[in-house]
Amino acid sequence: MTIPPDLKLGTPPVIREIENGIIVPIPSDVDTMQPLNSGVLTPQNELIAESVTWRDGREFSLPPRIPAADEVEKLPGKMMFGGLMFGHFGHFLVETTSRLWAYEQLKDQIDGIVFIPKVQRQIDHVLNVYTPFLRLLGIDCPVYNLPDPAIFDTVYVPQQGFGMFGMIEGLPEYRDFMRSRMGRKIADDGAKKLYVSRSELPQQRGGLIGETVIEGFLEAEGYRIFHPQKHSHEEQLEAYKSADYIVSPDGSPLHMAALVVKPTTKIAVMARRPNVAEQFELQFKAFCNIDTVTVNALKCHWIPVNNARPSRLSYGELDFSETYRALKEGGLITGNTPWPDMTDAQRADVMEVLEERQKIGFKLYVPPA
Repeated sequence: MTIPPDLKLGTPPVIREIENGIIVPIPSDVDTMQPLNSGVLTPQNELIAESVTWRDGREFSLPPRIPAADEVEKLPGKMMFGGLMFGHFGHFLVETTSRLWAYEQLKDQIDGIVFIPKVQRQIDHVLNVYTPFLRLLGIDCPVYNLPDPAIFDTVYVPQQGFGMFGMIEGLPEYRDFMRSRMGRKIADDGAKKLYVSRSELPQQRGGLIGETVIEGFLEAEGYRIFHPQKHSHEEQLEAYKSADYIVSPDGSPLHMAALVVKPTTKIAVMARRPNVAEQFELQFKAFCNIDTVTVNALKCHWIPVNNARPSRLSYGELDFSETYRALKEGGLITGNTPWPDMTDAQRADVMEVLEERQKIGFKLYVPPA
């Protein structure tokens, strides 16, 4: 990764202590696009390198605009900088939590944790959604989502300990913190076989074509069909902690599962997008010492009619017979009857339901010659 040596994973983690540190959020007139100018400054307006958010070997956040003196509110206290507060569940798990490893060292020194909003909308709502998750980690100090620049008596800035792509294995300190704290008070008496479904997600979420058909095959194998979005964080953790077998399309819930699953759990990840399931192979190996079964059975993509290429809104179509073979060889199912692929009539019915739910038409993606 092309990042400063002191931020590389595998080296001793860094916590910078900045007297009169200035935390500068993304400007309120920036709503969605990156790069996102934000971070922590010294009183001399020098950027603290550890406050940068990295993604895919590049700076996801860039140095903030230097605020005028009258724009900076003076607030008392010693605060830990938490980085960007994402509203998207997967990015919250992978990037918002990435500096929490330092709480173990700083908990008796700080008055709170200060995050900065990824998007300057629904700041209080996003904080309210994720504060219960932080409490499950045993983080009992005040937590803030700061909308405007502020200067604090002291700001502790931990380096990013987890992240997308090249940082998916995480610092050992991050893994130890999350695995030791998350779910320690969670029961593990739920279903032993779990299929983590995307079939009832709301609009603008990608998935699998004919996923309900797959659900039927797995229900016959004794699997519980689990829709995470219908459950609290605690209920989700209980489901993952309880399971001896988990089958799931690649997606955000697997990042949570990696925090609590038993090292003996068998996990199969059905690839619905190219080059994503491999991320979960790395994460589960690093976090749990689990070798996941990757089901590479993707036949084609169905994309919204107004899109030119696959995206997060796309739906993958799997070869069911290959999916059956991979799960059978991986020890996640026992049936002796291969799964038949959908007929054209079944696919037409599935697409009709999908387009009605998504309120948009879909077309088969044909790669350019």
